[in-house]
Amino acid sequence: MTDTFSKMHPFVNLLFFIGCIGFSMFIMQPVCLVISLLCAAFSAAYFCGKKAALFGVKFLLPTMLFIILINPLFNHRGATIICYLPWGNPFTLESLVYGCVTAAMLCAVALWFLSFNRVMTSDKLVYLFGRIAPSLSLVLAMALRFVPRFTQQFREVRIAQKQLYSGKKSLSAKLRSAFGVFSVMISRSMENAIDTSDAMKSRGYGLKGRTAYSLYRFRQNDGVVLGAMVSELACLFVILFCGKISYRYFPSIRGEITDVFSIVFYAVYALFLLTPLIINVREGIRWKRSRSII
Repeated sequence: MTDTFSKMHPFVNLLFFIGCIGFSMFIMQPVCLVISLLCAAFSAAYFCGKKAALFGVKFLLPTMLFIILINPLFNHRGATIICYLPWGNPFTLESLVYGCVTAAMLCAVALWFLSFNRVMTSDKLVYLFGRIAPSLSLVLAMALRFVPRFTQQFREVRIAQKQLYSGKKSLSAKLRSAFGVFSVMISRSMENAIDTSDAMKSRGYGLKGRTAYSLYRFRQNDGVVLGAMVSELACLFVILFCGKISYRYFPSIRGEITDVFSIVFYAVYALFLLTPLIINVREGIRWKRSRSII
C-alpha cells in the first residue's frame, strides 16, 4: 500500500501533526489520552514499521513503568489514601492515576514525533519556513537529519575503535576507546554543521528575492483534506472552550466522560487522528479496484 498522506502538500502534513501533538500534550482527559495513544501507535507502526515497535518495547514501556511507579513516591496529593509508605508519606489513588495519565501522554507524544520525523522531511520544512524564517527552517532540517546521521556515523566509529582496541580488554583501554568515540563524534557533528551552513550560504539561502524550485503543489485533494481537518479542529476547539472536556485529578478525581458532548468529542478526535490511515486505506482500496478492472 502506498503512503498517500506523506505525498500530500507539506502544509497539510504539518497541520495534522501540530493538532495531534498539541492535543496530546494539553488534553489530560483519560479517554482522549487513550485514543491519542492508540492512534499514535497505529500511525507509528504504519509509517515506521518494525522501528516503531522496537522503539516502543525498548524505550517507551520502561519509561512508562518508571513514571507510573515514581510519581506516587514523590506526589502525595489526593484525598483517597491507599496506604502509607515506610517513611510516613501517603500513597494516594489520585497520584497513581495521574502517573498513569502522564505516562500515556509522554508515550503518545513520543510516538507522534516518531511519525512526524518520518513524514515531515527536511525538504518539507525548508519549503514551508524557508522564506518566512530561513534560519529556523535550516536549524529544524539539520536537527531532523542529525539523529539518523549521528547514529550511522556512531556505528562506523565504534566498529573502528573496536578493531583498534580488539586485543585490549583492560578498563583503561575501554575508557580510551569510549573517549575516542565521543571525541570523533563531537568533531564530526561540528564539521557537518559548519559544512551545511557554509554550503547553504554559498547558494544564497535566505537572501531576499531568492527563488527556489519546489516539487510541491497544492492540489484539489489537498484542499479537501485540509478543509476536513480544519472543520474537525474547529469542532474540537468549540467543545473545549465550552468546558465540556474538563477533568481533574486533585484533590479528587472528578470529570464527566460519558455525556453527549464527550462522545461527540471522542468521535471527531479519533477521526482527526486517523486521517493518514483513512487516506492511505482509501487509496489502497481504489488501487486494488483499478487493478482488478484492468
